[in-house]
Amino acid sequence: MPPTPISIVIRTLNSAATFGRVLEALNQRPDDQIIVVDSGSTDTTLELAHAAGACIVPIERSRFTYGRALNLGFEAARHPWVLSLSSHTVPTSYNFLDTYRQAVDRFPATVSASVGPIIGEFDAAIPGGITLFEGDDLRMGFGFGAGNPNALYRRIAWESRRFDEEIGGGEDLQWYLDALKSGETVAAVHAARVYYISRQSIRAFYRKGRVDYRAASRLIQAHRPTLPGLFIRAAKLMLYLPMGKVDWYGAKGSLAHCLGSYMEARSSAHSRKSGDFNRSDQ
Repeated sequence: MPPTPISIVIRTLNSAATFGRVLEALNQRPDDQIIVVDSGSTDTTLELAHAAGACIVPIERSRFTYGRALNLGFEAARHPWVLSLSSHTVPTSYNFLDTYRQAVDRFPATVSASVGPIIGEFDAAIPGGITLFEGDDLRMGFGFGAGNPNALYRRIAWESRRFDEEIGGGEDLQWYLDALKSGETVAAVHAARVYYISRQSIRAFYRKGRVDYRAASRLIQAHRPTLPGLFIRAAKLMLYLPMGKVDWYGAKGSLAHCLGSYMEARSSAHSRKSGDFNRSDQ
């Protein structure tokens, strides 16, 4: 049986600093397809995409949402399995795509999507294997970074359940929960790992931390970040810097994301308390 071909959808916006590393690490086979959904890059991102033979799908920046960009990319996919990958998540090994292919061959027919871990470049390795999530298994989340920056979907399942284009974040988690409610299964492929090497600004990481926490807390029992936990993270990052285990980009981004999550958690808790007080006063 020939290897399962995969369509790979990558969202880009001035991503040249990391996009080239993603393309180089993919090690795709001739039958695989690369689709780039670009929202107005002005650097060399599109040159890299053209050189890789990618199908380029433009999206206006004013219309961009994660869900809408992915839906456009999936529409252009020609294979039964579609991989959603970010332009700043670099596969950790040359057999990344083959790891997903081998997993597909082992999936039961109920699997409609699978995810791989999203880790920092210096995080400890995660053991291999496949975990199947069913029913309410996702009420506490995956237990490691996972979602549309590194997720493989059965295209026919997406056709019946497109990504929500209106929510600002969490379109992946919403999709998984809806799939589980429909009796489908979501798999975690632990060996299909990617490094997270985003070079966004501190402000962007902070906003992402708030959006990520807001989306997670709306859908699952999200872990609530604490102030002591924030200080512990900062101390670890300061320790890792001189050891070379993290660079300034990674340290600042990680801390800004944690701070955003913490501030969103505080804001949410305050809103709930105010709501409870107002209701009790009526």
